[in-house]
Amino acid sequence: MPDPEPDDMSVSMASLERTGGEVSPVPMLEVGNPDPLQNEYFTSYEDVEIHRLMVNDKPRTDAYADAILKNKHLFEGKIVMDVGAGTGILSLFMASAGAKKVYAVEASGIANVIEKVSVENGFGDVIYVFHCKVEDVLLDNEKVDVIVSEWMGFYLLHESMLNSVIYARDKFLAEDGTVFPSEARIYACPCTLQTLYREQVNFWDSVYNFNMSAVKEYALKSKMVKPEVCLVSKSDLLAEPTCIKTFNLRWVTEEEVKTFTETTFVAITRPGLYQGLCLWFECDFDGRDYDEDGKEYGSIITLSTSPSRPPTHWKQTVVVLGYGTEAANQQADLSCQEADDSGGQGRGHEPQVNESDEGLKSSESTNQDSGHMSTSAHHRSSSECEPLECKHNKDDFQVNPDYEVDEDEVVGWRIAFAQSNNKVRHYTMTVEMLDPETEEHPIPCACPMARCLIIAKMMEREEMGEDQEIAEKEEEEDFIDCT
Repeated sequence: MPDPEPDDMSVSMASLERTGGEVSPVPMLEVGNPDPLQNEYFTSYEDVEIHRLMVNDKPRTDAYADAILKNKHLFEGKIVMDVGAGTGILSLFMASAGAKKVYAVEASGIANVIEKVSVENGFGDVIYVFHCKVEDVLLDNEKVDVIVSEWMGFYLLHESMLNSVIYARDKFLAEDGTVFPSEARIYACPCTLQTLYREQVNFWDSVYNFNMSAVKEYALKSKMVKPEVCLVSKSDLLAEPTCIKTFNLRWVTEEEVKTFTETTFVAITRPGLYQGLCLWFECDFDGRDYDEDGKEYGSIITLSTSPSRPPTHWKQTVVVLGYGTEAANQQADLSCQEADDSGGQGRGHEPQVNESDEGLKSSESTNQDSGHMSTSAHHRSSSECEPLECKHNKDDFQVNPDYEVDEDEVVGWRIAFAQSNNKVRHYTMTVEMLDPETEEHPIPCACPMARCLIIAKMMEREEMGEDQEIAEKEEEEDFIDCT
């Protein structure tokens, strides 16, 4: 669960009372100069309806239940931690799997309910609740065997708790411990957005016989600076999905999630209007291991938010492009001025649109209301701002949503994610459309252009040669000279 907390809230832990060999966390909250907006965001997770939405998300909750209950060998008799426990459902799964102790860490006021829930379900002597941020938990040098967290946000990173999970892992996890989920992947795919255009853009084509084309253009431009969280049909995808980033949650560092850029080229498999870039994520819970006889046990469970899988509350995230062949030399760079010192709010600054940089579209997630992603335009420099109205420098700037692509046509993009310096749960997402004929392709590249096919074939031959050398060396080592 993306668990919010205000930046100005500090939590100090009272001494851990030990009675009968049990640990009873007794937290004490101290709030100093709380920001009203941050406090509202923090308390938003006390709304039980938010938790109902997440627990009722069957693919999400089933994945966690299966990952825990089908890998009981990881939990039986073990000390485990639930980071961002919410109503305690994951803690209950772990207790049911035989965990000796479950440390349920929850910063919002819903933490007060977890203890009652644990007692009512017979786990009052197993689940221990920490009503604080995980960064403020004290365990007297005790280590945990497993850390479980539902930390993912929209497109994986928006309002996620990944930094908090990394902190908990580095401070509390035993050397041979496990993190669930164990791996997370971000996928991207070109898509058409016929439903979105029909309902929210093309609506303005005919309004009581008045010419509302200016409103239509304004509506499209507004979509281009704000990623859309919506359900995308599998049939709206124009190519095979591409994994653009993988995180091994056991070893990934905060530095690795701070900023990264990926360049991708793909071949169109379904002709249509190329109107957006669809993003989603998958997470693996890998509990597999081997016994002394080499027999595998345990399970790997995958939680997917793909358009081809049952929908989740994360849905998909779409970057609306709005550019076409007619705008090839007329693409926009959306930017804004430096934020002021008023808590990074940046009020009063107007972002500008510059048509000099090709295919650049960028946005920063800033809305405090989880479940709604609002973004601001962002310049190539690292200046930050809140969502503001954008204006165009030139009145003749045009967008073209009718960029039609043919089967086997190669399209490319460069997508960059940069974590906010002030709020680590906020990212600037920049998407730049690339010309596959002139831009350098990554190596290896899965696109069908001749140069990439040649390189792929050469790499395949080299790999086969290395495998052959290894096989011949093993044969030599197994050979016994009986002369």
